[in-house]
Amino acid sequence: MYSLDINFLSDRSERQAVKGVQRRAVVRDDPRPIYIGAAVGVALLALTGGAWLLLQNQNRTLEQQSAELDNQLAALRVQQGEVNSINQQVQAIEAQNQALATVFDQIRPWSAILQDVRSRVPGNVQIQAIEQLEPAPPPAAPAPSPSPVASPSPGASPQASPVPQAAPPPASVGVPRVRITGQARSFNDVNDFVLTLQRSPFLDSEDVRLVGSRLIDNATQIEFSGQGGGAVTVELPQVVEYTIESNLTSLPASELLRDLERTLSVGLASRIQALRDRGVLKP
Repeated sequence: MYSLDINFLSDRSERQAVKGVQRRAVVRDDPRPIYIGAAVGVALLALTGGAWLLLQNQNRTLEQQSAELDNQLAALRVQQGEVNSINQQVQAIEAQNQALATVFDQIRPWSAILQDVRSRVPGNVQIQAIEQLEPAPPPAAPAPSPSPVASPSPGASPQASPVPQAAPPPASVGVPRVRITGQARSFNDVNDFVLTLQRSPFLDSEDVRLVGSRLIDNATQIEFSGQGGGAVTVELPQVVEYTIESNLTSLPASELLRDLERTLSVGLASRIQALRDRGVLKP
C-alpha cells in the first residue's frame, strides 16, 4: 500500500517569513474635537468678558443717571420749598381777606336801621329816641360735674390715669340790642308799631317786645297869636309813653343786601357785592 508523508517543518520557515513581512497598522485620533472644544472655550471666555464690559458700561451709565436724578430731585425740593412758602403766603392772604370779609359781613349800618324803622312808624306814633344798648352777657355754661371715680379692683394697679374732662365751649358773643322810646296816641297804636317792627329784617323778630307803656299827660304846649286879651285854656288828651327793646338780627350783611339797597345803604352793599365778585364771599 502507499503511505502519505507530510513534512510540516519544511513549510514552517516559509510561514515565518511571510508572517514577518506583515506590518502593524497604526490608528491615529482625529484632532478636530480638540480644536472645536478650544474654540468653544475661547468663545465662552470672550462672551463672558464682553458681557462683563457691557454690564460695567451700563453700571456707569446708571450711576450717571442716578447722579443727574439726585441733582434734579434736589432742585425739585428747593422748588417745592418755594411753592410751600408761596402757598403759606396765599393762605395768609386768604385768611386776611376772609377776616376782612367777616368784618364787612358783621357790620350793621345804623343808617339802614333808622331808615327801616322810620318807614314802619304808624301815623299816630312818635319816636323820641333810638339808642343802642350793651349786649347782655351770655349765660355762663354750667360747670361739668366731676365724674365718679370707680373703686379699683383687687387685681388692678394702684395708680389709675385720670379721665380727661371735656373742655367747656367758648363763650358766645352777645348780640347788640336797641331801645326805642316815644309816645303814641293809644295802646293799640303801640301794639301796631310792635307788630310792624317784628317784620323788620334788621331786628330779631322773636325778640321784639314792649318793655313798658303808661299814660302820661300831653306835654305839648299850644299858643295862640292874636290881639284878644282873653286867656284860652286847651286840654289835650293823654298820650301813651312806650319803650320797645329788641336784639339786632344775627344775619350777616350779605344776606341783607336787598334790604340795604332798599334803605339806600349803597356803600356797604357795593362793598359786599365787590367781595362776592372776587369770590371772597359766596352768594
